[in-house]
Amino acid sequence: MNKPILKASGLTKKFGEVQALKEVNLELKKGKVTVFLGENGAGKTTTLKIILGFLFPDTGKVEKIEAKLRLGYVPEQPVLFPWLKGREILALTGKIYGLRQVEIDKKISDLVSLLSFDPTQLERRVQTYSPGNQKKMAYLQNLLIDPELLIVDEPFSSLDPIAIKRIRDIFFNFKREGRTLFISSHLISEAEKLADEVIIIKKGKTLLQVDWSEFRRERVYLKIKKETLASKIVFERWPDSRFSGDYLENFVLKNEWKELFVSLEEKNKLAGLEEIEVSQPDLETFFLFWIGNQVLN
Repeated sequence: MNKPILKASGLTKKFGEVQALKEVNLELKKGKVTVFLGENGAGKTTTLKIILGFLFPDTGKVEKIEAKLRLGYVPEQPVLFPWLKGREILALTGKIYGLRQVEIDKKISDLVSLLSFDPTQLERRVQTYSPGNQKKMAYLQNLLIDPELLIVDEPFSSLDPIAIKRIRDIFFNFKREGRTLFISSHLISEAEKLADEVIIIKKGKTLLQVDWSEFRRERVYLKIKKETLASKIVFERWPDSRFSGDYLENFVLKNEWKELFVSLEEKNKLAGLEEIEVSQPDLETFFLFWIGNQVLN
């Protein structure tokens, strides 16, 4: 069982009259990729900055289970010293973390190749970099220090498809090495490829945190045209189901769905069930369902 390496509980934060966080609770587990989802303005970046110590919460606390946990952070829009060259920034980062120059040079060579970063860019001031290369530079800084927990805000913003593939491979390698990733992203299709755990936040409040692999293994997604016999049967069995447009939908336990099916079959009441769409849960549908603030069984 993966143990938590960081916990946040009861976080609140107000900026003037704006209540950015109302109650955020979360747990990051060692060796897992946790994906942090929410609408624009939901409080994701504020939460990240509190975890990193850039902001202090009004109430609540962040607890690092491992006191000497080495953190890395890649922001959505990196802020770099514009007058320094790329190599100078990486050398400075390495020295701050106690690396010897020979180690720094070796790591830079390896990481530039890993990220498909043009090495000639290292001799240029970062103020001349494109947004994509600035993002790559932020990744190079973080990979240089071998973080045990890497926090990333919008990991794929500004990156080209090749860089996205390289970053995704790096994340998978992090998992294999037992490191921990906390990713805030709006690109759900990419987030789903990585997610072990999913946290959804809405209007500054945590809605839920789930083991995504377990959820997909144990549940199915039901979608039924409303005002049909099938929708009535499903709503009677699962009254927390949600009406969305012309459809009724829910995520239900596979064994409960099977039990209902068998029960109706024994009573010769299967008519209408062919109208039910049954599928594997996907993260986009799951996110949209929960933003409606529904409650699972």
